[in-house]
Amino acid sequence: MKFSRFQWVYFVLLLTFAGVLSISGTIALRNVLHLGLLVLLLGYVVFVWRKERGRMVDLISTVPLPVWVWCAYLLLFPLIAPNSAGAWSNLIGKGMWGESILTWLLAWGAFLILGTKRLTLWALALVSAVPVFIHLALTLLAWAGVLQPAFSEDPSLKAAVQSFWEVLLDPSLLQSPFKSFPLGFRGIEPMHGNLGYPASQTMCIGFAVMFSAWHQANPRRVLQAGALVALCFVSVVIAQSRAAAYFGLLILALAFLIFVLFVRVHRVPLRLGWSAASVFMGVVTICLVFFYQVVSHNPAWYSMGDKVMLGFQVENPKALICKGFTPAVSDLVRQKHPEKDDAYVDYLIDGLRGDGARVILARVGAELAASNPWGWTGGRDAYLHRIKEVCGHVPAMEYSHAHNAWISLILAVGWVGAVLYAWVLLRFAKSGWMALKEEQTWPTGLALLLLSIFWLLRGMVDAVYQEHYLEMQALFLLTLFLLLRSGKPALK
Repeated sequence: MKFSRFQWVYFVLLLTFAGVLSISGTIALRNVLHLGLLVLLLGYVVFVWRKERGRMVDLISTVPLPVWVWCAYLLLFPLIAPNSAGAWSNLIGKGMWGESILTWLLAWGAFLILGTKRLTLWALALVSAVPVFIHLALTLLAWAGVLQPAFSEDPSLKAAVQSFWEVLLDPSLLQSPFKSFPLGFRGIEPMHGNLGYPASQTMCIGFAVMFSAWHQANPRRVLQAGALVALCFVSVVIAQSRAAAYFGLLILALAFLIFVLFVRVHRVPLRLGWSAASVFMGVVTICLVFFYQVVSHNPAWYSMGDKVMLGFQVENPKALICKGFTPAVSDLVRQKHPEKDDAYVDYLIDGLRGDGARVILARVGAELAASNPWGWTGGRDAYLHRIKEVCGHVPAMEYSHAHNAWISLILAVGWVGAVLYAWVLLRFAKSGWMALKEEQTWPTGLALLLLSIFWLLRGMVDAVYQEHYLEMQALFLLTLFLLLRSGKPALK
């Protein structure tokens, strides 16, 4: 069945929306695309209601119960929130929760309109990797000396295109081409997460595509998927996104173990002498060699363990947050690392504002969550509001959130909300797990399982259950789930 013109328009707009979800400076574009897709969906439902009413009802009933309960709770939360006015603002005014609810609807509508014809695993992997492609392209331009000083002042795609055009007109403007590789370069992204989250998401889906292609004796797709996974990992290491790099390694290990130990399907050897093991090992080798070359020469990477341990060893984390550093903190660090030189000890002390601070914030945040079970306004400002109450003033170590999405979620929408969202992610993970033994749908199940586990665990170390990250989760998780429940292969 061929795509109609309407379906093509919807498909292109949907891919554009999914591709720009995590790109900085695209809020207006995202909102326009979001609204446009919802209007098209509404028009489609009205137009075909009589003809496809039964299919719509069936598809509605396919959406898992936890998603319905979670969305209902968000809609009702302003009625029970300690700060009702702020909760209404975050639901409708600021739109964080309202937009996430509408994105669940959008994922449902995309499957209703497009089905499995174009919503394949490979398409989802490629569109999720759009921020990675942009970052790597800009990295090559930076290494080649194409990007002009104006780009550093205004890191945007417009400035990058302008730099490229100026160099084309006058090659003498090249800035020391290929002299030093720009490690730490993040392109147009001010935040590591805008690269790390889509890269990790792509790796989850990309591994499913790679293993599925091997099973279908498709060496070309195996190589393409393996290359995509490797590019995602290389991107986050270049950007020095440490959490994303470590989660990339975790995804790699989980994908291999789950496939080898739990996928119960008949394996078909690849043609042309290729094997899944050789391609997988190639991906692993590229990732590990590049990772080692960066990590071994950068204390920001190899000191992470010491900084995290210090976060647990600080005796009174609340006092540190409220009052700031004291000589006792410095003495503690020197006592714990007597064999280290002064420069490294000073580096660890400073790390208590970074990697160690995440542990300290989690410890303090856990106490705040225990004493504030009903949340606050549903907004990301809940932690800062509560810690100001505890300190009695603006804390010396001021952070906008707890750097732990589960704690932030509890402080925002209460324990009930956090449990319900955990139920959503666990439900998707269970569905992916149950599909691993099915001949037709195990690749989609593997992608859904890996992605659910990723978002569950990623929330332990960063604030990912807010704003456009929630939209990423709603769009990709529900789309994968509906692909899985359709019972059809979704590779291509």
